[in-house]
Amino acid sequence: MSTDTSGQANEQPISLETGQTAENGAARTLALACLLVLTASYVSVLYGVTQVVGGSRALITLVAVMLVGATVLARLIRPWTAAALALAAAGVGFAYYLTSAGVDPSIVVTAADTIVSDTVALATGLPLLQMVQAGIWTLGFVPAPVFLSWYLAVRGRYGLGVVPGGAALGFLVLTGDAGTLVTVVGTLAAIGAVAAGELERRGGSIEQADLLAALFALAIVLSLSVTVVPGQPAAPTHLAQGEPGTLEATLDTAPQRSGIAGAVELSPAVRFTVESDQRSYWRTGVYDRFTGDGWVRTGRSSRYDGRLASPPNSDETVEQTITAETKLGVMPVAPQPIALEGDVTRRTTVSGHGQPRPETPLSAGESYTVVSAVVDPDPVALRAAGTDYPDAVTDRYLQLPESTSSEFRSQTAEITADAQNPYETAVAIERHLESSKEYSLSVTKPDGNVAEAFTTEMEAGYCVYFATAMTQMLRAEGVPARYVTGYTSGQQVDDDTYVVRGLDAHAWVEVYFPEHGWVRFDPTPGDSRDAVHTDRLEQARDADTESVDTEESDDVPVSDEPSDPTGNEPVEQPEPDPNEPTDPNDSNNSTSTTQGNETNETPSNPATGTNGGDSTNDGPLVTITRETAALGFVALVGLAAGARRTNATTRLRHTLELYWHGRRHDPDRDAERAFTRLERLLARQYRPRRRSESVRAYLHALSRTADATPIDPRTERVVDYYERATYGNGVSRAEADDAIAIVDDLARARLPIVGWLRRDG
Repeated sequence: MSTDTSGQANEQPISLETGQTAENGAARTLALACLLVLTASYVSVLYGVTQVVGGSRALITLVAVMLVGATVLARLIRPWTAAALALAAAGVGFAYYLTSAGVDPSIVVTAADTIVSDTVALATGLPLLQMVQAGIWTLGFVPAPVFLSWYLAVRGRYGLGVVPGGAALGFLVLTGDAGTLVTVVGTLAAIGAVAAGELERRGGSIEQADLLAALFALAIVLSLSVTVVPGQPAAPTHLAQGEPGTLEATLDTAPQRSGIAGAVELSPAVRFTVESDQRSYWRTGVYDRFTGDGWVRTGRSSRYDGRLASPPNSDETVEQTITAETKLGVMPVAPQPIALEGDVTRRTTVSGHGQPRPETPLSAGESYTVVSAVVDPDPVALRAAGTDYPDAVTDRYLQLPESTSSEFRSQTAEITADAQNPYETAVAIERHLESSKEYSLSVTKPDGNVAEAFTTEMEAGYCVYFATAMTQMLRAEGVPARYVTGYTSGQQVDDDTYVVRGLDAHAWVEVYFPEHGWVRFDPTPGDSRDAVHTDRLEQARDADTESVDTEESDDVPVSDEPSDPTGNEPVEQPEPDPNEPTDPNDSNNSTSTTQGNETNETPSNPATGTNGGDSTNDGPLVTITRETAALGFVALVGLAAGARRTNATTRLRHTLELYWHGRRHDPDRDAERAFTRLERLLARQYRPRRRSESVRAYLHALSRTADATPIDPRTERVVDYYERATYGNGVSRAEADDAIAIVDDLARARLPIVGWLRRDG
């Protein structure tokens, strides 16, 4: 293959040409394979996203079409035409994305603003899964880099072919979606493509192997050092509530995620108090996208501006004042909040689901007031609500992972077979989970889809599992539902006062009904949950655990049943009519009353296989993983290759020899070595000796030009010893040692610290 003066391949397509050597053919095959690996690296990230939101088949089909099209067109069109086609494909994809997002692509300014806004948000750390239209965005993103990268590779322009693919991978690194392994593999593949292309150009020569190895290591280091900036406005990366290992910390893992863990514990510590004339669950988080092993909140938060969306047809409101009793990283509210008051609102953001959250944690004693709309929970009205859901609701709250099994769907259909409307569907699922599963905090988190595993394999779980399963079962039946975290009402200590502890942390479900809004359902068995709650609180009180009570709750006994609004006498619970579905918002319903489970979940430690919870660790402070070891090895290889390429070892050796003569052997050889050191010193201080210049002529020339720094007269003795050792009868041991001592003194005088000490003296 010929090249132009710039070193780039010519425009001739370079498939296996006549006369091409076997080495060149192998190098070309390797380069193309590396380009495919690079493409697979970023496509795998997008594939993972579409597995959650749907569309993986469309993605793979699109990638295949782009690869085939690029292979065919590489022989037919010029690069500029290919670039135009790639941009056109991207334009069509993003126009479809904008249409799905509710933006008219024909309005150029609005469309461009939306694309730029989304791109900036992604590039500054917004993961793809937090985009509402993530699946469609991937289909708009993937055609251009795949087509252009492969087109250039087929034409033999491997270096240029790496650029679009590398840019795509780099963008996904910025969003935080590309993990370490994918990043390293993609980076190695990119450099491998360039390296193989270089080998092909040089006819299979590996004379640049050290340079390529150094570039490999450098690229890996750079690819792993990209700083990811949070994309949310002033959003903290960690506002997890509760101690690590508790249910509480599991529920509010981070501002945009809610985790699902194995065994967890309950914290009896008081978190906040509420003054409200109506009992409620206190909501802290709303999540709409299920990944299979956790929940994600899509959309971007905005600063609270005094306005919150109101549910349809809701005239009744309830006001509550929440006071933090400890550091509080969330803002509990009674659903559905429509107004906030208090100083904390100056640093409050609101999610796209209408849930407020503080930008910085509340301190003990801080308080705020919330006005919430009360959604009518009348079963008759909810049965008649129908299924005329807004597009914004169906687009966001019907998501199921693409891998959802037919067994899960068929089991759900069997459970809801007698339901005549969404309300009865929700009640049927709620009752089934309540009656078929036990309540337990000591469970092992299953692999894969947690909702499926809980419904088909597990016999027990806690609120996270119940709420996750119910949300996904409702969605499988076409009923919009979302996963909600927060706290149950807590302990009522006065007419309108509730003390809420960490052990009240809870997860439940909200179901959407047209003309009503979001209605709460709680599939977790209430009696079992309350029993665990009561037992944990009594244990903490018996042990005089700190922060378990406030002054108001200190003397209030624990009750298994909700107290009467006017006193502490238990309210007798009527026997429910088996033919009448339970009211999901009835505060006396066992599924809606008290107790959540708090807890820091103690996820299993992958290194030990044991649960956490105890911060004591007798093992090594640093655990070296295989990944770390591999990266370390790559870095060492890169350093070694870079050192060889730059002659760093030779330069270091020569530098050391200036200041240290080494072991002494034959006097003549030592005299010659001393002169060699002297010559290097003079070359550094003045100039190197020319090839045609004798030693004496060199010294004479330096003495005439060295105005500021005269040559030390002792150099004449070193030269004399050298000439006698090389051309004469040799030198004695004492003379060789004298030459060494002179050069040692001249060399060490050039050390900065020695020169400073001499001037100071």
